[in-house]
Amino acid sequence: MATVGSEATILVVLRGNSGSGKTATAREVRLRCGRGIAIVSQDVIRRDLLREKDVPGGVNVGLIDTIARHALDEGYHVIL
Repeated sequence: MATVGSEATILVVLRGNSGSGKTATAREVRLRCGRGIAIVSQDVIRRDLLREKDVPGGVNVGLIDTIARHALDEGYHVIL
């Protein structure tokens, strides 16, 4: 398996029910930490970019994976 990112990059995965504050938490972390943090939002990718419903194995899963890996490889910390 190929290495993703570096020892300096961090992947943070936020999970929770709808409306539990995941997006607000991610935004607050980025606000406090500044540049260098990519927020990869499943809602934005699935609903806005792809206009796809939330289904197991949807196209959004692969796209989220690709975006997160690319951001880590480019030196960004990622909040997913």
